[in-house]
Amino acid sequence: MKQPSELLQEHSVHKENIVTLTNVNAKDIEARLVRVNGLVQGVGFRPTVWRIAAALNLRGEVFNDPQGVGVRLEGDPQALDAFPDALRRECPPLARIDTLEIFPAETVGFTDFRIVKSETAGEVSTMITPDASVCRACLTEVFTPANRRSRYAFTNCTHCGPRFTITRALPYDRPQTSMAVFPMCPACLKEYENPADRRFHAQPNACPVCGPELSWTDAGGRSIPNAGDPIRAAAAAIARGEIVAVKGIGGFHLVCDARNPLAVERLRTRKGRGEKPLAVMAANTQSIREFVHVSAAEEKMLLSPAHPIVLLERIESEEDPTKPRLELPGIADGVSELGVMLPYTPLHALLFHALEGEPAEADWFEKRLCPSLLVMTSANPGGEPLVIDNDEAVLRLGQIADKFLMHNREILIRCDDSVVRFVNDLPLWVRRGRGVTPEAVQIQAVPAAPGCRAPHAVLAAGSFLKNAAALTRGSELFLTQHIGDLENVASCQALELAAEHLEKILDEAPDAYACDLHPDFFSTQLAQKLAHEHQKPLVAIAHHAAHVGAVMAEAGRSTRTIGAALDGVGLGPDGSVWGGELLACSAEGFERLGTLEALPLPGGDRAARECWRMGAALLLSIDREDLIEPLLSGPEVSPWMLAALPRLAASPNTPRTSALGRWFDAAAALLGLCRIQKDEATAAMRLESAAAPILRHVPETQILAGFDPTWTIEQGVLSLAPFWKSFAAFLAHPEGRTKRRQAQAAAAFELVLSRALVDWIDAATLHDPDRADVMLSGGCFLNRTLASAVPAGLQALGIAAHLPHVVPPGDGGLALGQAWLASLALAEGRAEYPYIQDKTLFNHSRDPGCSESATSTAAPTRV
Repeated sequence: MKQPSELLQEHSVHKENIVTLTNVNAKDIEARLVRVNGLVQGVGFRPTVWRIAAALNLRGEVFNDPQGVGVRLEGDPQALDAFPDALRRECPPLARIDTLEIFPAETVGFTDFRIVKSETAGEVSTMITPDASVCRACLTEVFTPANRRSRYAFTNCTHCGPRFTITRALPYDRPQTSMAVFPMCPACLKEYENPADRRFHAQPNACPVCGPELSWTDAGGRSIPNAGDPIRAAAAAIARGEIVAVKGIGGFHLVCDARNPLAVERLRTRKGRGEKPLAVMAANTQSIREFVHVSAAEEKMLLSPAHPIVLLERIESEEDPTKPRLELPGIADGVSELGVMLPYTPLHALLFHALEGEPAEADWFEKRLCPSLLVMTSANPGGEPLVIDNDEAVLRLGQIADKFLMHNREILIRCDDSVVRFVNDLPLWVRRGRGVTPEAVQIQAVPAAPGCRAPHAVLAAGSFLKNAAALTRGSELFLTQHIGDLENVASCQALELAAEHLEKILDEAPDAYACDLHPDFFSTQLAQKLAHEHQKPLVAIAHHAAHVGAVMAEAGRSTRTIGAALDGVGLGPDGSVWGGELLACSAEGFERLGTLEALPLPGGDRAARECWRMGAALLLSIDREDLIEPLLSGPEVSPWMLAALPRLAASPNTPRTSALGRWFDAAAALLGLCRIQKDEATAAMRLESAAAPILRHVPETQILAGFDPTWTIEQGVLSLAPFWKSFAAFLAHPEGRTKRRQAQAAAAFELVLSRALVDWIDAATLHDPDRADVMLSGGCFLNRTLASAVPAGLQALGIAAHLPHVVPPGDGGLALGQAWLASLALAEGRAEYPYIQDKTLFNHSRDPGCSESATSTAAPTRV
C-alpha cells in the first residue's frame, strides 16, 4: 500500500476544477484526502459520494483507482467531519466499506464536486464485486409496457447485474468487461454520465437499442424461423415438456418443467445424472411455501443480492410424515430437502412471466402465487466445468437440450450457483459461487516473528473434491468460484485459469504457495509447479489440519487451537486414510488428540462408492459376520463378493480409515437406504432425510428405545461398538426394516453419534489449557443434527464451538485453511507444517483412577 504523500502526488488535481478562492477566509477552508477500501467499485459508490458532498456543500473530486476509491474534499471543517459518518450511513446496497482513512491535504481551490476518470496505474488493493441479482426497480421497468426497457432481458443498474463474470481486470470499467463491444446509445450514455441517475457508471448498462440480444435455436444451434419472441418460444417449449439450455450470467442451465416427471426423467437420462438432487427455481417466496418451510433467515438469503440455492426442508404429507407434501418425482427422491432459488436475472423473471400467462401488473413478481416450477440445473455434462460459450454449448449440450435460449454477451468467467443451508438460523455454505465469489473473506493480518517476514500473499490450491483455490492479500482472502472435483482435464484446466484470473484481477503475485499433502492431487502438483517456477516457498498442509485452519481463520485464531475435522476422506501424515480427527493446530504444526475407531476399506476407494462394503466392515468389527448376508444381500451386490468380504477385510493389505463419512455409509447400507452411491454423500443425505421426521416428532427417549446408547473412549479413540451391536440387532429383528424402523434407527444413530462426539471432545481435551474454544469442520458438519447438537452439547460443558459460516465446512473451504496455516508457519520462519505427535497414544480417561477404557452413556457421569 502506498503512503498518503505518494497518493496525493500521484493523483493530480484536475486543473479545470480549480479557481482561486476570493473573498473567503482561508482559515475557514480545510482540505482532506479520504481513502476507502472494500467493495467500492461498480456498486454506485462514487455517485453516493457525489450526493453526500453536494448535501454537505463540499467541493472536490472522487475517483476509482486500483487501491479502491479516493476522495479529495475541501470545505467547512464541520462538514468535513460529518462526511465519514454520512458515507457509512448511505453506503450503497452492494457496497461494503472495510477501511476508511482520512489524511490532511493542501487546499487547491475546487469550484464544485466532480466524479473523475478512473486511475489505472498502481498496485491493486480493491476487489471486484460478485454478480448481483436483478433489483426491484429494474424488474418493475421490465414489466412496465411504456418503459423503454420493457421486456428487455439485460436490464440492470448500479445496484444489480453481472460483475465478476464479465470482468477481465480492474479497475471495473466498461472497457475491461465483455460489454466493451456494445457501445451505448445516446439515451444509455446520458444515464451513464449523470451522477444523479441510478445507472451512473453502471458498466453493463444497455437497452434494446444498443445492448446484447437473445437468440432461439434448435439443438444444432440453427436459428428457428418464425419463432417470434425467444422468451415466449422458450416458455412454450418448456410447457410442452422439452429441455431448454438457457444461457445466464455465469454459464448455461438445463431447464425443464419440474412438475413434469417425464421431462425430469429425460433430463436425468440425457445428462447422466442419476441420484443427485436437482435444484428448482420458483417465481417468488410466496410460491414455494406450499411445499417447503422457509424461515426468516432463509427468506432473507433467498432475496439477498446473491440469490443462491437455499436447501429448504420439505413440508411433510399429513397422511404419511415420511413423504413430502409435494413429491415432485425425480427431483430429489429420498431427500427431505429441496434446493430452491428465485429468478436472479430479468431473463429468468421473463420466463416465469410467460409461463404464468403474462400478468399485466408491473409488480406481479412480488405478489402473485405462481404454480410454475422449473428445474434449473448446471449445464456441465459428465462432471466437467460449466458451459459458458455458445458454440461450446451446442457441441457439449446438443445431445441433452432440445432447444437453446442464448445471447451474444460473452461470459468471461464461469461461475456456478452458490448453495447454502441454514442450521439454527446461521448459514452453512455447501458451495460458494455466483453471487458470493469473489467477495473477500476478512482475516487477520498474520504477525511475523522477530527476524521473519509474514507473507503478504499465499496462493492455496485446495483439494481434489469440491475444489476452490484461494489467494490472500494482507487481511483479506479471496476464494475462486467453485471448481468441482478435479477428476478430468477440463476441471484441472479450470482450476489453473481461475487461480490465474484471481491473481490478475487482484494484481497480486504470491509470496508463497500452499497445497494438500496428497502427492497425486492435481491441485498439489499445480502448487508444486508454480512454486518451482517462481522460486517461492511451498507449504504442504495435512488435509484435516487445513479443515481446522479454515475455521481458525474465520474466528481470527492464530495461537494453538483445538478442532474436530470430520469428513469422508483425507490423507493423514502417517499415510493412512483419516476423516475423524481431533487436532490441535498452531504455527508450529499440529497434534492429533483423538480419532475415531478405524474400519477396514474393503476394495479401497471402491468402498466409498459401494456402501455395502462398509456395512460389512462394520458388522465384522462387532463380530456379527452372521448378519452380513441377511442385511446386505440384494441385486446390487454380488453374492460371491459378499462371501469374500470377511477375508478381504481381514487382509493386511486392506487399508483402514477413521473417516466419519464411512460410518454414515455403513449405517445407510445396513438400513437398506443406499447400497451403491454414484454421487458423493448420497448415502449420508438419505440417512439424514430418513431420520428427519422422527427427530422432529418423536421424543428422544422413544427414539432410543431398543438401542444401547453407549460408546467407548480408549486412549483418545472413540468407538460406537456398544451402539453398533444394538443397531445391527434392531435391524435383524423379525419385524424387518420397515420405513418406520429404518427412520427410527437412522435417528438413533444421529442422536448417539452427536452425544458421543461431544463426550469424545470433552474427554480428549479434559486437561488441555486451550479447550475453551473448539473449531468444528469437515463435510460431516453439513448434517443438521451434528451441526446443531454438537455445538449445543459442547456449550453445555462450557466449551465455545465454532462452525464456519463464510466458507463451506467441506473441501470447498479447505484452501482458506491451507493459506492460513501456511501463513502462520512462514511468519514463524518455518518452511513446513509438521505432524508434531499423536496424543491418541495416551490415555484420556476422565480420572487417573479409571481403567484404560472408559465407557460413556447418553448421559455421561464422572467416575
